[in-house]
Amino acid sequence: MYYWFMLFLAIITEVASTSFMKMASGSNPVLGYTLMAVLISISYFFLSQAVRKIPLAIAYTMWEGLGLLLISLMSWHFFDETFSNNKLMAMALLMTGMVLMNLGEKLSEKRESEIKERTFTERELQSCRTTCN
Repeated sequence: MYYWFMLFLAIITEVASTSFMKMASGSNPVLGYTLMAVLISISYFFLSQAVRKIPLAIAYTMWEGLGLLLISLMSWHFFDETFSNNKLMAMALLMTGMVLMNLGEKLSEKRESEIKERTFTERELQSCRTTCN
C-alpha cells in the first residue's frame, strides 16, 4: 500500500509541476520555473520509491497516464481550455490502455506463480522418484 501511495504522490506532484508551466510562460517566470523544477524533482523521488515494488512499466504508465488525464482536466477547469471529440477519444483510449496494462501485469504475475508452483512440484516428484528407487 505504501508504494501505491508513493505513486499517488508522484502523480499529484507531477500534475502540480506541469500546471506551473502556465505561470512560467506568463506573469512570473522565475517563480514558475522554480516551482516547476522543485515539484518535478519531488515527483521523480516519489516515483523512484514506488518502483521499488510496483513494476516500472505499470508505475510509469499510471504516472504518465493519470497525470495527462488530470492535467487535461485542470487545463479545462482553470485555464478554460476546450475538450474536442478527439481529446475525449484520446483520453478514453488512454484510460483503456492503463486498464489493459494493469490486467496484463496481473495475468503475468499469475502465470509466473503457477510456473513456480509447477516447477516446485516437479522437483518434489523427481526427488521422490530418486529416493523411492
